[in-house]
Amino acid sequence: MAWILLAAFLLAPTAARAQFDSQGNGSVSPATTGPEINPLQEQLTRFQGAGEMIPLEGTVDAEQYIVGPGDLFDISVGGPQPLLAPTAVSADGYLILPEAGAVQVGGLSLQEARSRAKQALRESFENVRVEIALAQPRQFYVHVSGAVPFPGRYLATPVGRLAGVLSLAYADTTRAPTGNLTFRPALRNVLLMHTDGTRETADLLRYHATGDTEHNPYLRDGDIVSVPAFDPDYGSVFISGNVAFPGIYDHRPDDTLSDLLALATGQETPGYARQVRLTRVLQDGSVEAEIYDVAALYGGEDVQVLARDQVHVLAEETVRGVADIDGWVQYPGAYSILSGETTLQDLVALAGGMRPGALARAAHLKRPTLPLTEPEYENRFGMLAGIPDPVPADTLALMQSTRLADIGFFGSAYLTHDLRVQSSVPVDLTVALGQGAPPIPLQDGDKVYVPRDNNQVFVFGQVNRPGYVTHQTGMSPEYYVSAASGLGKNAGTSYVIKAGTNRFVETSETEIESGDRIFVDRENMFADTEELQRLLTETQRLELEKRSATFQTVLTTVGTITGFITTYLLIRRQ
Repeated sequence: MAWILLAAFLLAPTAARAQFDSQGNGSVSPATTGPEINPLQEQLTRFQGAGEMIPLEGTVDAEQYIVGPGDLFDISVGGPQPLLAPTAVSADGYLILPEAGAVQVGGLSLQEARSRAKQALRESFENVRVEIALAQPRQFYVHVSGAVPFPGRYLATPVGRLAGVLSLAYADTTRAPTGNLTFRPALRNVLLMHTDGTRETADLLRYHATGDTEHNPYLRDGDIVSVPAFDPDYGSVFISGNVAFPGIYDHRPDDTLSDLLALATGQETPGYARQVRLTRVLQDGSVEAEIYDVAALYGGEDVQVLARDQVHVLAEETVRGVADIDGWVQYPGAYSILSGETTLQDLVALAGGMRPGALARAAHLKRPTLPLTEPEYENRFGMLAGIPDPVPADTLALMQSTRLADIGFFGSAYLTHDLRVQSSVPVDLTVALGQGAPPIPLQDGDKVYVPRDNNQVFVFGQVNRPGYVTHQTGMSPEYYVSAASGLGKNAGTSYVIKAGTNRFVETSETEIESGDRIFVDRENMFADTEELQRLLTETQRLELEKRSATFQTVLTTVGTITGFITTYLLIRRQ
């Protein structure tokens, strides 16, 4: 009799199966439809809500998975050729089993639900192998509210996590997460409210930093996800120093120094951090600062962090650094150095020396001389994009350095340009690598470049055919100008620009070497663009006015002196 009932069950579609089919038809939440939906959000929602082939992180954990309405189970009863019966959990949480009737499984873990269903089947099918497997996870709705651009109802699955649903709520980038742009979404304090009345808070930023899924919990049927907002001036902790992700983060009531270290370093137990400094402003305005050993924090002596505390991770004091060497050397690349001790000569040796054909006298050393960009207190998970500064930090510093100087516009421009280019210093390696040459100590971040000697001289300016001319030892500048098809009609003074130093020398005062450049200036100045022509005209006008004023001053002075002399002579005659 039991086998007949089981066959009838297999052949006839059950109401529970019909219910599952109706839920797996690809329908989407009303919150994710309509003409105002962002296309990316609609695409993500459709993908997550697909009823078939739901992506999984791995085998479902039977102890953590909570069974609910719509879960589809495969029931196997029999021996070598068992009979399979797919059935879904009903809307009120029951699993309808052949011969065994309805078994309450809603709200149980997958392990408990399978154990209860197997027990019920074994009572009806004695001495028969019975197996129950989860064939397809269900879908359900969760509700997202708070500081998100697009709150509403979203489809989720029991194998879906909190971050997946919030990514949909933030997919609409046309809206701000809060009306007051001073406030930020508190993604370290996301509140998850379950239908059974329990609550939990999730630190999504820590999940993103470390990948620890403990901070990105699974969702349940009907969960309410609330993202609070916080004012960075009052509800933040500040992290700086030797960390990968410094910035401003919303404060959690249970925050400790080890929590913030994990958040800012991306490691649950950072290996490179040795000491951390905690600074706190007390109610009376006094400042309290303490330095802690990181090893002690993870050894059971963790320290609580309050809102508006400043956490600074100290960098190890070391003189080690890195210098780059590139160009015509045997093994170009970055090499470890001791700042102030490793020399340029040592770096060339580390790179295997120069290759044959290197233009050693034209090498140069680059060392930054301008200020670095000031770091901004914004963590990498900030939901609001900052407005870029239209003036770079180094340019602003140069402008500030000249605002009190008594120099004109052209002088200021010259100073700014000269400060920029002075970061590259010519180094004649033929001298630096010679016997008895003084050592040139390097600093962290230095870059050395050794160009290749192409055995050429570049001729340009007022010549008929500017370009490269093969270098010939002992040849005069006129030879190279002639090789460039001679002087142009507006040719003026000729200069030699020495390779490496970029020093300008008149052609009659130096020997032409490989890598040098010959520049023929204009006799009469003409502007190449409309803007330069206006500038040239204005400069000429000011020069004429200056000369005219000088001439008028001379005439006035001469006239005054002549008047004095005439008056004096008249007085003498009387």
